[in-house]
Amino acid sequence: MFAHVFKYRMKCFLGDRVTLFWTMVFPILLSTLFLMAFSNFSKATSFTGIKVAVVNNDAYQENRMFQEALDSVTEKQGDEEPLLSMELVSLEEAETLLDQGEVHGIILLDPDIKLVVNQSGFNQSIIKSFLDQYQQVSASYATLFQMSPELLANRDALKDYSANYDFLVERNPGKNETDITVTYFYALLAMTALYGSFWGIRTVNEVQADQSMKGARVNLAPVHKMKTLLAGILAAWIIQFAELSILILYMSMVLKVSFSNQVWCILLTGLVGSLTGITLGTMVGGLIRKSDGIKTGVLLGITMTLSGFAGLYFASFKYVVTKAVPVMAYINPANLITDALYALYYYDTYERFALNIVLLLAFAAVFCLLTYLSVRRNRYASIPSIQEGD
Repeated sequence: MFAHVFKYRMKCFLGDRVTLFWTMVFPILLSTLFLMAFSNFSKATSFTGIKVAVVNNDAYQENRMFQEALDSVTEKQGDEEPLLSMELVSLEEAETLLDQGEVHGIILLDPDIKLVVNQSGFNQSIIKSFLDQYQQVSASYATLFQMSPELLANRDALKDYSANYDFLVERNPGKNETDITVTYFYALLAMTALYGSFWGIRTVNEVQADQSMKGARVNLAPVHKMKTLLAGILAAWIIQFAELSILILYMSMVLKVSFSNQVWCILLTGLVGSLTGITLGTMVGGLIRKSDGIKTGVLLGITMTLSGFAGLYFASFKYVVTKAVPVMAYINPANLITDALYALYYYDTYERFALNIVLLLAFAAVFCLLTYLSVRRNRYASIPSIQEGD
């Protein structure tokens, strides 16, 4: 009998095009919009060499050291863009370029180094910082030559004085580079998992006689109500997990979102997250004795708020909330799903991932218990008239 009920629960759910849209099609469309937004953001924030005009006069031609310094900051080093993009022109041409906004500043040797700008800004500050640093270094060399004139004839000996020594080694504590954009996609996956609550509402409504006509018919059938409820939860869980798996596959294969290589752990996160979302819906559907519209509105508010706290709208907000209220990192199911995926992506160990999965299972267990208590106690002496389209 359970298999029979489960079969028809699956058929009913698969025929619900509205819920299928919001739990599968809508997240796919939203993830595509995320990619488009982040692609434009990446292009807008990419660094290019700051444009400067260097006046090609006699003072510049005689200053070999300054020419070498400019060469070092205008040449591309590997994949890194050069600091400056230089144009060697006459004074008149340099002034024209500055007036037309083609360059951010003019470097003039007359004979001392001067910076000419027509406005202040970030790029102009960088040019000034470079010139200040050069003047400090050149002054140090001048003092050094006065103290040890023999260094003028031995350029190799100057390498020890000009070399930059790094006594700190930068190491990435995780296995992947930090990428804040993945937080948005992981939060979207968390939102989709919690959207399984829409299936949960329908599952509970259709076993309660005072909530829908289907519920009234189910209560007249010779099948235990809890058996029907479990069949509905299982059917909804399978559908929601399949939808979440399709979304993960779309993100990784089409959108090229970075995930870890632990496929089974990612699927486990989706499986547990889907269960948490569905049981959240069954709990709300069982505790709130109002219309479907009110229940859906309450769940939508809860889901979007929790997803927002997990970084869906503003990635840094996730860390702001966690820092201000640390307990939110452990009582927000959306944050637990996001954190589990990020732990797989970033960390080499599984302690943080396992903690998130255990907490999600604990939430699902609590939601199931509250659902059971709210549905089990219902007894109907009479059933009020219910208007239902189907």
